[in-house]
Amino acid sequence: MLDQRFQLALPRLDQLTPEQAAVAGALRRWVVAARLRQCPLAAAAARLGCVPAARQLHLLLETVRSCWPEPFAVAPPCCATLSHDEATLLVMLEAARSHRRPVFDALIAEMIGSDARDRLYSASVALTAALDG
Repeated sequence: MLDQRFQLALPRLDQLTPEQAAVAGALRRWVVAARLRQCPLAAAAARLGCVPAARQLHLLLETVRSCWPEPFAVAPPCCATLSHDEATLLVMLEAARSHRRPVFDALIAEMIGSDARDRLYSASVALTAALDG
């Protein structure tokens, strides 16, 4: 068993800002809908309350799907704790919102090449702009 001192605590939904919680919830609903062969865009829009933001989330998640080195881990909708990948995505979005590209790159540089990071950054900036819009 792994010593508890070596396990980092992942953020909980109740520790997030309302917007971050909405993005995490929309992400989870998108994944569930896609797995059930339902419309993931509609599922994300229902949680975000904004179709343009749902479209941008959809584009970002399709980009993640194409370039993430392993399957993107998403916690079940009822889980109070974020997965590592969900937490990483939220940090990516905060870096993109504040146009801190070096922070964005440093976060995922070891696992994703520069071309894919460019696509992820562009999609993240577009999502944050739609959320702010």
